[in-house]
Amino acid sequence: MYKQTIFWGVLTVLLIVMSCGTLELKCDPVVVVTDHDYTSDPSSVPYKEVHDEFAENYSGEDLSIELRGEIIKRMHNKAEAIGEDGGILYRCIKATYSDWDLRPYRIPCYAEKCIYENESIWAIAFNRANSFDEPSLEHFDLFLVSDSTYEIVYHTLSY
Repeated sequence: MYKQTIFWGVLTVLLIVMSCGTLELKCDPVVVVTDHDYTSDPSSVPYKEVHDEFAENYSGEDLSIELRGEIIKRMHNKAEAIGEDGGILYRCIKATYSDWDLRPYRIPCYAEKCIYENESIWAIAFNRANSFDEPSLEHFDLFLVSDSTYEIVYHTLSY
């Protein structure tokens, strides 16, 4: 009896630990590679559809380091699946945060490897809240980040 109790106790703890390791995402971020040159119109990056889906499914209350991490992990895996270096995409996303260790006000929803001013970049769109009390993440930030220097070469945001 004692061995059975220990077995079921260990099994229960193991299942709890395994289930806590991953957040269930409400929507799927987009990662694509194109040869599009956004030099003349950087704001034309086509992120709106996935941005709207994230805005409908997440609020300021949902924002957390864990959610951001799970989304970035999914984006990393998607980049790898299409033959890109997911680590470079991760570093480009990380470059857009001034303090990586604080609870974020925004989460990435779209990443496109493309061209800007004759340079290979990642265009990264984010859903953002101006406060953690906002009912949706309808605001956006768009960053174009060099995939060789991780320098932000363009940035726009909504209020």
